[in-house]
Amino acid sequence: MQKTAEMDFKRLIDEYSPALLNRAYYLLSNKEDAEDLVQEVLYSAYINYQNYTGKGSTLSWLMGILYNKAMDQYKKRYKYGTKIQINFTTDFDKHGEWNDPDETNQWFGDDNTEQEHLLDNTEFRDQFYGCLDALPQKWRVVVKLCYLNENKAEYICSELGITLTNYWKLLQRSRLQLRKCIDTKWFNA
Repeated sequence: MQKTAEMDFKRLIDEYSPALLNRAYYLLSNKEDAEDLVQEVLYSAYINYQNYTGKGSTLSWLMGILYNKAMDQYKKRYKYGTKIQINFTTDFDKHGEWNDPDETNQWFGDDNTEQEHLLDNTEFRDQFYGCLDALPQKWRVVVKLCYLNENKAEYICSELGITLTNYWKLLQRSRLQLRKCIDTKWFNA
């Protein structure tokens, strides 16, 4: 890389690292993993900087690299994650009915104004992300790809190598676990 290109790349690092780190943390929910991911992105960008055409924004180019590398990490985590063990007797009886009938009640009444602004509450978001991080690795990957990255089911199944039935079961179990955790840490705290 020539000296002017190196200076341009240093400016690129200074200018875009904070945005990349914020997005990486959002995707991975772990500061160390996010920092490692940004380093991988910047290294990849450095290696391929000569091939960068400048079409589109530089941030879009870097974010594209980041998303691809994050997807690779999700695949590795899913593939090598721990075995999932579930005890259905805690939530359901032998007839498939809820053990706790209050489990299906809504958190709020007909007036959902408080619920609409809940995600604006920093303390709630901290509790939510804590609950999300407490999910088993495979569940967390599916939830993030579905709800936080807004990917379609077929895409997620293809990327993770799982069946559609497995995908829906993982989402269902994750939602139940998240609800129980949020109930405990937020609404009943």
